[in-house]
Amino acid sequence: MSPAARAETVFVNGNFLTMDADRSRVSALAVTGDRIVSVGAEAEALGEHPATTIVDVQGRTVVPGLIDAHAHIELMTYSRNFFGDVRELDADVILAQLGRQVAEAPAGTWIVLQGTFGQGFPTLSQLDAVAPDHPVAIRWSMHKYQLNSAAMRVSGISSRTVAPPGSRIQRDSSGRPTGVLEEGWDLLAWEAPVSAILAPLLEQTLREHFLANGVTTVNEVAASAAGVRAFRHLAGQRTIPRIGLALTCGPGHQALTSAEQLPALGIETGFGDDWCQIQGLKIFLDGGRDGALRSSGLSGPADGWGLLSRTPQTLAQEVTVAVEGGVQVWVHAIGDLAQEIAVSAVEQAVRANPGTPHRTRIEHLTNEMYAPERLHRLLAAGGIAVPNPGLIVAEPSDPGDRLPPGVPKYALRTLLDAGGIVPGNSDTSGAQPFTCNPWYVMGCMLTRQNKHGVVLDPAEALTVDEALSSFTRDAAYATSQERSRGTLEPGKLADFVVIDQDPYADGVDIASTRALATVVGGHVLHGSV
Repeated sequence: MSPAARAETVFVNGNFLTMDADRSRVSALAVTGDRIVSVGAEAEALGEHPATTIVDVQGRTVVPGLIDAHAHIELMTYSRNFFGDVRELDADVILAQLGRQVAEAPAGTWIVLQGTFGQGFPTLSQLDAVAPDHPVAIRWSMHKYQLNSAAMRVSGISSRTVAPPGSRIQRDSSGRPTGVLEEGWDLLAWEAPVSAILAPLLEQTLREHFLANGVTTVNEVAASAAGVRAFRHLAGQRTIPRIGLALTCGPGHQALTSAEQLPALGIETGFGDDWCQIQGLKIFLDGGRDGALRSSGLSGPADGWGLLSRTPQTLAQEVTVAVEGGVQVWVHAIGDLAQEIAVSAVEQAVRANPGTPHRTRIEHLTNEMYAPERLHRLLAAGGIAVPNPGLIVAEPSDPGDRLPPGVPKYALRTLLDAGGIVPGNSDTSGAQPFTCNPWYVMGCMLTRQNKHGVVLDPAEALTVDEALSSFTRDAAYATSQERSRGTLEPGKLADFVVIDQDPYADGVDIASTRALATVVGGHVLHGSV
C-alpha cells in the first residue's frame, strides 16, 4: 500500500474491499485523473498528500467496478424497445396481446414478441388466425423463435428453403415448415434500427441495467455494424460503462467479420482505448439449448441432429490464425461434441503457436458438465471456460427434463477445483433481463436455485468470495483487462462501486445488494457518494 504521489480526490471513511491477492480491506482510496494512485489508511492518504477534494464514503462498503464478461446489450435493447414483452405469459394471453397489436398496426408491419426459455407459445396456425397479414415472430431467446406464415412468406422461407450452415427450419411430417426457426434470425426480413435511433436506446439500457447495478465494464457480442458505431459514439461521451466488443465470425448469425480479417489488418485484442476496444472474435459453433451438438442426439436423420456451423478443421484453422495474430476467440460450444471440437481446435492452435499467450474462451463449457478430462485439456492449453450461472434459473425442476438428462449443470466448483476461473457474465439477449444484475447472478452461484426454488447440483455452489471474484478479478482476466481493472490497486482505473452492505457479513443475501454509486474513471455515473 503505497502513498499517493499526488491525489486530486481522496475517498475516506470507507470499507474498501480491494479484491487484491491478499483480499486487503482499507479505509481510503486516492485518485488522480482516471487512475487510482493510492489505497490504504486515511492518515497516510491525507497526511502526507493533501487532496483537492475529500469525499466521505460514510462507512459504506466499496468494491471494484464489476465486469460483465459476456453480454448482448444490443439485442436486449431491441427486446426492451422494439419487441412486445410476453415473458412467462400463457399462449392464450399472448394471442390476446397479439390481437390488440394487430388491430393498431397497418398490414405488413412486423410484430416481434419477446418470451423466455421453455415457455409455451401459440402454434403457427394459431398465429395465422390472429395475424394473417402481419409478419409475427416470438422469441424464446436469440437462438429460437416461432414465426407465422406471413413472417416466413416475406422472408422467403418455404418448403423449398434449405437452411444455411448452423441454422434449422423445423418441419412437420410432410416437410412443411412449422414456423419454428433455430439460429436463423438473420434469415428474417425484419430490419434493425439504424445507429442514430439505436444510440440513445443503448445508452438507456446500459445506464438502467448495468451502471445501476455497479457494472463499469461490459464486454458485448456485437450484433450489427450500426451497434458498433453507436457504442463507439457513446463511449466518446463517457456516460456509459467501458465497452469491449467481440465481433462475430460467419457463418452463423450476427456475422460481422471473419477470423482472418482482424489479424490481416494488424488489429489485436485491446485495439481502441480504455472506453471502447476490440475484445476479440465470437464464433457460434453449435446451437442453443435445443440445437446443441450432443452425442446423445445423433440418432435419426441428420437434419435433426444438433447444429454445427463449420467443420472441426475449419474451426481449428480459425483459432490458429487468431492466436497467431493476437486476437482472443470466444467459441460458443454447448453440447459435448461441440465442446470436443472446440477444445481440439485450441490444442491445435497452441501446437501451431507454441508459447504464444491466447486465453481462447469456450463459452458455456461446464453449463453441461461432461468429461472432466476435456476441461483439464482446455485449461492445460491455456484456454478459459466461461459458464453462465444466471441461466440456472430457467432449468426445469425435474432432472429428467433437463438437457441432457442426468448431466450435472453449471459445474462451477468442478471448474475452480480444476484450476479454472468463473468469469462473471449476464449472457442475456432479452429473455432474462434480470441477469444484467451481477448481484443476482452471484446469488445463483451461491444458492443454485431455479425459478421454482429447486436446487440443482448443490455441491457445485461457490462461496461469497468466489462469486465476487467472478465479476472482478476473474472477469478482468478472461477479457485480458486485469492490468487496468478488476481490483482496487495503484495504477488501475478508478472504477468502483459503493454498495449498501458488506457481502461478506453474516446473514447477508448477496442477491439483494444495491449499488448506491457507480464510479467510472473517478466520475460518478450512477447514484451519489
